[in-house]
Amino acid sequence: MNEPLYVLKYRPDGKGCPYHLSGEFNQPEWEWRNFETKPHEAKITRDYSLRTTDGDLQFIDFDFYGTLAKYVSEQFVALCADLHVNSRQVPLDITYFKGGRPSKSYFVFLPADHLPMLDAEKSVTEVEVIDESGQPMMDRFFPDIPIYRRIEKFVSKDAETPHLFQCVELFSLVCTETFRAQALKRMLRGVEFIRLDDNFVYDPGAGW
Repeated sequence: MNEPLYVLKYRPDGKGCPYHLSGEFNQPEWEWRNFETKPHEAKITRDYSLRTTDGDLQFIDFDFYGTLAKYVSEQFVALCADLHVNSRQVPLDITYFKGGRPSKSYFVFLPADHLPMLDAEKSVTEVEVIDESGQPMMDRFFPDIPIYRRIEKFVSKDAETPHLFQCVELFSLVCTETFRAQALKRMLRGVEFIRLDDNFVYDPGAGW
């Protein structure tokens, strides 16, 4: 029997896990795509740093942060290494507005496994459509997969998965029970695990 799956979501607390991490990057853009499907092939030669612009923010110790781009700590990276997660990590030097650095080292996290997990026949979904033609809008990188406006009932395919991967339909990281258990044991901060089962609802307008 395959392991239960969970969607990773950032959970702020205002105490080391800020509600919003505002800052200025030293580079105008990434050397990879926002939804990079082959991060090991991306040519990354620059150094990346982020200087926070919130003068009141003087303490950061999250292990997982972000919506589109994901920033993770060395502890999160170590867990991925232990579970043989296929990914690439780009060092990100974070400094506070008033000087100093967090005690943890940080990275931009680029997952290398991108898997379609939705059983379309068993799930209840609503797809985005092209206004001009009324045809389903398809994923740019996975042309067989439509873009979903809402998933009322998500039924996963019965398939073995890596311990952490990017779910194509959800544009989100998904992990196994093994990954979740280890993350909780190691007390990783800033990450919430939402069970991906029949009761899971995907609604981008509501924050997904």
